[in-house]
Amino acid sequence: MTGTAALYMNEPSTNFMENYDAYYTQNHDQPLVLDRHILFGTADSIINHPDTLTANNIRFFIGIDIPTNQMAQLYNSEIISGLYGSREDIVMVNFDSQFIEDFVVSDLETLNTNLQNDPLLVSYLWNNSQLLKMMSEQLAKNNDDTSKILHRYVNIYKRCNSFTVNHIEKFQTFNDLLTLFQMTNAEGKVLVFSDSTTNENMLTLLISTMLKRDTSMKVQQAYQFITSLMDTPADNVRVERIFLCSGLTNYVESVKKFNAINGRRQLITNNYNSATSPYAQANMTKRSMRYTDSSNIAASNTTTTTNNDYAAQTATGKRARSD
Repeated sequence: MTGTAALYMNEPSTNFMENYDAYYTQNHDQPLVLDRHILFGTADSIINHPDTLTANNIRFFIGIDIPTNQMAQLYNSEIISGLYGSREDIVMVNFDSQFIEDFVVSDLETLNTNLQNDPLLVSYLWNNSQLLKMMSEQLAKNNDDTSKILHRYVNIYKRCNSFTVNHIEKFQTFNDLLTLFQMTNAEGKVLVFSDSTTNENMLTLLISTMLKRDTSMKVQQAYQFITSLMDTPADNVRVERIFLCSGLTNYVESVKKFNAINGRRQLITNNYNSATSPYAQANMTKRSMRYTDSSNIAASNTTTTTNNDYAAQTATGKRARSD
């Protein structure tokens, strides 16, 4: 075939490119389903897909390596207040190693003084710390011995919604929060988010909750499952820092002891390994829509992780520690 007809055969389909652009715009930064209770994504997942959050009844938000002042801006945005009509209907917490260590939200007057009357920061810390405290008190009221439920003392979660913990305490706190959220609102789901879906701290924490449910699972298996859900390649992840993370290893060992002391069986309630599991199926449609047309393989393999202004603001400016 020669001439004009051959030229048209070699050109990308205009409709194909339009469909791809529309699909990418609609699905870029969509929250990804880890299991029936947990989704994960980025700050852009909140900004760009509020309808997805409400459709999944996301009531709890855990920011990983998002500076507390940036969490305050997000919390006080119209996006958050518009999800369910009131900020009181959601709870936001974050892990920020640069925040004030052992900070305690005691009373509003002291909080204003300590934070130099920063209205956004005061609103974020006060409202969410009070809600977290109420949930912790409710859990303690309904359970005589919270040490059989939580890794750490329940009073820790009555102090502040911003956590500066590291090593094994970071994993214990993260999984305690998931337990606390689920036991006080079983219908509400959790969004775990960071500046990037390949943030090493977030990936390691997500792995920890998978291993908590099934301590026989390997770290590599959990990592492969999580990264298989992503559209963005995980090429920049330093996997050795995850696979050899001492905090994660120590946490899994503590879970085994915790289960033995409390006479628990393995919490294998989520079949992460099976391609037929509901969690895999929840992401199957999105994965099946990826275009693999031979004329676009090169383009699809190119990493396109340009961040918008907000994502740039939330970046901590340094590599995240996963231990």
